[in-house]
This record gives sequence, structure tokens and C-alpha cells, in this order.
Amino acid sequence: MKKERIGLFGGTFNPIHSGHIRAAEVVQKRLSLEKILFIPSYIPPHKDSAEIASPPHRLKMVELALQTHAHFVPSSIEVDAEEKSYSIITLEKIEKLYPNAQVFFILGIDAFLEIDTWKNYEKVLEKCFFVVISRPGFHLKAAKRAFKGFHREDMCELSKSETIDESMLLSYKIFLMNIEALDMASTDIRKKIKRGESIQAMVPVEVEAYIKENNLYQSEIMTGEKPKQRMTKRSLPPEVKISVKASLAKKGEELVILDLRGIASFTDFFIILHGNSSRQNKAIYESVEKELKENNVKPLSVEGRERADWILMDFGSFIVHIFSKDAREYYSLEKLWGDAPKLTY
Repeated sequence: MKKERIGLFGGTFNPIHSGHIRAAEVVQKRLSLEKILFIPSYIPPHKDSAEIASPPHRLKMVELALQTHAHFVPSSIEVDAEEKSYSIITLEKIEKLYPNAQVFFILGIDAFLEIDTWKNYEKVLEKCFFVVISRPGFHLKAAKRAFKGFHREDMCELSKSETIDESMLLSYKIFLMNIEALDMASTDIRKKIKRGESIQAMVPVEVEAYIKENNLYQSEIMTGEKPKQRMTKRSLPPEVKISVKASLAKKGEELVILDLRGIASFTDFFIILHGNSSRQNKAIYESVEKELKENNVKPLSVEGRERADWILMDFGSFIVHIFSKDAREYYSLEKLWGDAPKLTY
């Protein structure tokens, strides 16, 4: 008996927009999915809740957007739970609701590149198939390095017209799919609303009307939100300042600090820079380690010292990324975290 194919499309949907729907339409047709469940999160683990509309509002906008799409089903499974939305918990619930289904977890390459920060991500990979779709500004092939080579043998990049047959499901767990995505983001829509600009065609008309009716995403003055404290070089934590000074002492180039407070759950700051050789990268790493050690600060973990094309020093509240120039361009952390306030040196 052929198993039912179900897609899971989770996200903040803050708000849902035409890009989400277009991507889901392509995936549904290519994979012959009987249905795709759109699952708005309750409290996303990796997002700043201050800028997020309430779960009931976001769920209602999803319901309105999907009214005319027969294969798309709004799901309140995470909103009803009223707790942080972890994929592993959602998948366990989906298993009980659809015990005989083949489940395909649909997500963008930008989200997939963060998968090793997910709760029990290895178990998530065991419970379903992944469909990783392209996004403007990101290299789809970067997915093959998401686990530093691990799971690479489980990946398959599909051609533009290729579908997934049963034999492929026996060999692969992660499918990379290039689609002609609409270049838009919920962040841009919210900014347009705050500036009083039109969002026509960026969201379904029913969603646009709902946003206006409920005064969602208005200006900080109208919502009463307090603006985030601006990051300055003087306001940086001492450990971050020490890391910057130690990196620049060894001629680290194009040093950038990203303020991830309220955006990422696993750290507050990224320090990103590159050297011109493996030898220089190792020298920068040793300089940072030495200076911080003298101030009783030690890394929780260090990765990539051997090849030194990407040395990652995790100090908990901040992470130092020492790249080669090519690796920095390839991984594009500044683009991946494009919403984060930035300081350059």
C-alpha cells in the first residue's frame, strides 16, 4: 500500500506572504504531496518575540492565505501547545496523527544552515525527510557543509524537473531543491508597514486586509515597543573588545560584529573576520585565546583549528569566526544574519 506523502512547512509566518505560498506550490507539485501542513510556531526558539504578532493573529493570517489552496492545510498544532516550538516535539505529534505517512520537512536553506542549533536535531533528521529549498542570496550547495561533511552522503540535489521516487527515499534523507523563489521576506513587509508603504502583491489580499484591520506591525510609537539599545564600540562587553583587539593585532581583515541579542537564542554576538592564509588564521586564534585566557575567559569549544579555513571559537555569550576569504564568502554569515545590527572595523 502506497504511503501518503505529507509536507510540513513550519515557520513564524510573521506574516505569511506570497513567497511562502509560491515555494509550497512548487514543492507540492514536484513531490506529489497529498497535503502540506502550514504550522505557525507559538514561540520560535531562534526569534525575538518583541517583533512577532501574537500566535492567534499569525494563525489566522495563515488560515486566510490558504483558503483557495486545496492541498494546503493550516495547522494549530504548535499554537495550541502554548510552549516553545521545537521541531522534535512537533514531529512526535505528527507521527501519532499520521502514523503511516511519509513526512517531508520543508524549509529554506537559510534555516537549514542553523540546524545544528536545533534541539535534538539528530533525532529530527531520523524522523522525516528534509526538502531544503533555495533562497535568494544563499548558495544551496552550502547545505552540504551544514554538518561539516557529516550527513553529506544522505543528501541529493534535484535537477529542475526531477521528482523523488521511492528508490531515492531508500538512499537519501535530505533533498536539495532549486526553485524560482520570490525575493521577499517577512522582515521587509513589516518595515514597509511601519513606513506606511503598500504591501500589495506581497501578501494575499485577505492577509493585507487583516493586518490593516488589526493594526499589526505598526510603528514603535503606535505599538508602545521600546527601541532596542543601539550597539556601539564603547558599549560592547569587555570580552568582545579583547577579542577584537587581539584579532586586529594579528592583522585580521574586515572585522565585523553582529549583535544577535534577541535574534539568536544561543549567543549574543558574532565576531567575523578573515585572514589571508591558514598560518595567519591560526595566529589570530592563538592571539584571541591568549588574551582572553589572561582575563580568565576560556572557550566552551573550538572547531576547525586543523584546516584553519574556518576556526570557530564559542565563548557562550559570543562566538569568534575566523575565516579564509573564500570560506567567508561561501558561508555568508553576514547575509544569513542580515537583520542583525552591525559594527565594522
